[in-house]
Amino acid sequence: MTINFCLFSIIPRFYGARSLSLGYVSVACSFDINSIFVNPSLLSFVSYPISGYQYNHSYLDYKNYSDDLKVIISNDLKNFTNLKDIEKENLLVKLKGLFDSKHGIYGFRSNDPGFITKDYGFSTSFVNTAVISPNKSDVLSKKIDEISNKDIASLNMNFIGLKYTKYSFAYSFKISKDVSFGVGLHLLKGKSADFNSSITSDIFSPGSDSKAYLEHGWGSAEHKFTKIVTDLSFAANIGKYFKLGVIIKNVGNPKISTYEREIVMEKRVIAGLAFRPDMKWGIYFDMDVSKSDLLLNGEKMQPVSFGIERGFFYNKFFLRAGFLSDLTETHFLGKKSNILYGLGLGFNIHNIIVDLGLGIDHGGKLCNLAISGMFILK
Repeated sequence: MTINFCLFSIIPRFYGARSLSLGYVSVACSFDINSIFVNPSLLSFVSYPISGYQYNHSYLDYKNYSDDLKVIISNDLKNFTNLKDIEKENLLVKLKGLFDSKHGIYGFRSNDPGFITKDYGFSTSFVNTAVISPNKSDVLSKKIDEISNKDIASLNMNFIGLKYTKYSFAYSFKISKDVSFGVGLHLLKGKSADFNSSITSDIFSPGSDSKAYLEHGWGSAEHKFTKIVTDLSFAANIGKYFKLGVIIKNVGNPKISTYEREIVMEKRVIAGLAFRPDMKWGIYFDMDVSKSDLLLNGEKMQPVSFGIERGFFYNKFFLRAGFLSDLTETHFLGKKSNILYGLGLGFNIHNIIVDLGLGIDHGGKLCNLAISGMFILK
């Protein structure tokens, strides 16, 4: 069996605090160690060697999925038939909403040290990632008086978790003063988990949240895998103020095997545009060129990101903000959307760069965090 898997998680969607605070934007504006992952062709424009280390985590759910799950499992699901009729009706409505949902819970945690200099860079990253999604079931289409305790116990969630080390090398070369191409090679070596768990099992408890479920997913990984992933990229200066970036991720649609199936790392094409009217301001935009099945469930998504930053005190201090949304959603902005907001700070002190980024969901809940430290070797 072959499926598409969540590339937000297999290869984290944002790298570093600056990208997170700019709403996940990165393809045309990453001139630090993150260019290894988001656009290797930008290495041709690097002026000085840079070494760095960053920590990222992302614990996301789709439109309060984990909160809805908490409400449901606070009921006595194992003894569904003993509940009052009104309780059964209310619970059945909530269960239908949960298991008809487009997406579930997804996220990652990573530590990413790296080094770049003009034209090349390398990194050894340590990544944990997981996706938890509902398995479709015909049980909830039955009449209430026909649903047994066994039927409720048959409702289950699928856990896919990965725990791996990623060895990355990136190289860039210019074909003219303003145009460059790049390639990124990533060796993924680790373990995978792939299992179903009944909604009545002890894994699901009212005290658990997205973080707990994701940690259980990647913490269960035990099936070994090794895979090489290739990215191709392009960057070009467009006049005085604009830079264009394009990356083709997962060339050849590489596959990772679990005990149950093969996971296809679907090819993605992401384009980015950076506008720098002066040294203080930066305005950035990223977009997936086409729709892709990014969260394992057959639903197409088309992420789009926008970010803005402003430098102060001769660019010793930066304020940043941005957002990530999905063009396929009915609601692009607002509380009914699945938008993610980014906020962050940056400090440049002599040869040291320190960035902090936060990610906030549509309901105002803090769900993402990134801390980056870089050292410029002049």
